[in-house]
Amino acid sequence: MITVDKQKVASRFGKNVGTYDKEAFIQKEITNELYKEIVKRETHFHKAFEIGCGSGFLTKQIEKNISGDYIVNDLDPLCTHQLLREFPRLQFKVGDIENIPLPQHLDLVISTSVLQWMEDIDALLKRIYNALEPEGHFAFSTFGPSNFLEIKALLNQGLEYLSMEEWKFLLQKNGFQLLDAWEWKEECLFDSGTAVLKHMKNTGVNGTAKNQKVWNARILQRFNTEYQDHFSKNDKVTLTYHPLFFILKK
Repeated sequence: MITVDKQKVASRFGKNVGTYDKEAFIQKEITNELYKEIVKRETHFHKAFEIGCGSGFLTKQIEKNISGDYIVNDLDPLCTHQLLREFPRLQFKVGDIENIPLPQHLDLVISTSVLQWMEDIDALLKRIYNALEPEGHFAFSTFGPSNFLEIKALLNQGLEYLSMEEWKFLLQKNGFQLLDAWEWKEECLFDSGTAVLKHMKNTGVNGTAKNQKVWNARILQRFNTEYQDHFSKNDKVTLTYHPLFFILKK
């Protein structure tokens, strides 16, 4: 099992919040898609809770659809300073979502690109279900087993992502009614393995393990060569994203 250093995750997202908006093009695409699917089913919510709001890609879109309380959560308060300036009515709950109380009587819980970091997702799903009002919605995106497959193959590092079927089983086990679920894969192109590592650093997604590889010039050169040998395409190298999407109801 991969060890998730949540403090490192929080620190790296916080440190890279300035570059995140520019670099996180896939996360923006994912957020836009999830938002469109949410409002196809319901355009107005009274009390919403967002897990892992980060710099606010989803927050900024869905805020206008929430008439009452909108509570946002993140590990790192630095991520939300700008959000709170833009939307003073937001209520912010800082901390690890697995260890803090959830707001209750919600009619919407949302999250994008976050739940793959959880250590006990089954327990969290149970708590989310209990926090929702009857007919309340739970909508989220996460990532599937092919996500960052290149990094897993070359470095033997990365998260253990659940498959679509594994997610469906856990969600239905915890009482959720599945309204829709879908997935896709996209190969992003970069100039080199070094450029891939920089992209991952600038989007804060390289905090998976407590003891990661120590890089030097020789190791980096070998990494670039192996990346080019195994994952080249159109004179570039690939990095695969594999998002999963779920729309659910209590």
